[in-house]
Amino acid sequence: MSKSFKYGISTVIILIAVIIGGFRFFEKIDNGNVGIRYSMSGGVRDQSLRQGVHFVGLDKVTQYPVRSQTVKQQVGLATKDGKKTTVNITYAYHVDATKAAKVYKKFGSADIHQIENGWLNQKLQKAGRDELAKYSLLDVMGSGSAKVQGAIFKDFQKSVEKQGFIIEDLSFGVPDVDAQTQKSIDDLIKASQDNERAKLEAKTKKTKAQADADAKVARAEGEAEANKKIADSINENNLKYMEEQAHLKHGFVTVQGATGVITNQGNQQ
Repeated sequence: MSKSFKYGISTVIILIAVIIGGFRFFEKIDNGNVGIRYSMSGGVRDQSLRQGVHFVGLDKVTQYPVRSQTVKQQVGLATKDGKKTTVNITYAYHVDATKAAKVYKKFGSADIHQIENGWLNQKLQKAGRDELAKYSLLDVMGSGSAKVQGAIFKDFQKSVEKQGFIIEDLSFGVPDVDAQTQKSIDDLIKASQDNERAKLEAKTKKTKAQADADAKVARAEGEAEANKKIADSINENNLKYMEEQAHLKHGFVTVQGATGVITNQGNQQ
């Protein structure tokens, strides 16, 4: 075999070794994941790998999802008044990338969906039980539903945050109850609505009556003010002038001159 041929074979072998080594010693982390490194000598490393290509040497790398996940769970709960109900709860979450290694250490090679149906579901159940026990069923199904939802969200969020799970939001469905309970709730809601409507009507009537009374007072005050102005404008000169005008109009005029008194008893035709 010629030297050039041997050189070519060696080059090919080296290239193949480099390519294989490249696949073995480098790891590409996909978007939405982090890489959990496992060292044969030291176990799981605390520092996870972000997306991109990384040199990992002989470490074994497991890709772990940190993108947002949406979970729907059906949760059985009981209210303060002892009413049992089933609620559909939907929440969105993601694994904190800086704590992904901690999550992996706790749950090992468990699939993320196994964690959702196991540990996360247990935490959600507990948060739901603790918070729903503070409210009556009527509160949960009525005006207090938003407050209940917010309370469960905060409780659930706090209980899993330290472990490395970030709860982004949570929605609370309408509780499922039996037909009799639903009818009782509907009757209570209708009675409450009727009561509020009666209060509004009474308030409206009272407001109208007050407005009418205020208008009468305003008119009376206006008339009194007008009469006062008239009374204030009458004085001795005005009265004398009015008397003279009346004499002229009705034919009774007395004029006193130097030579005598002339009296006109009426207008002559």
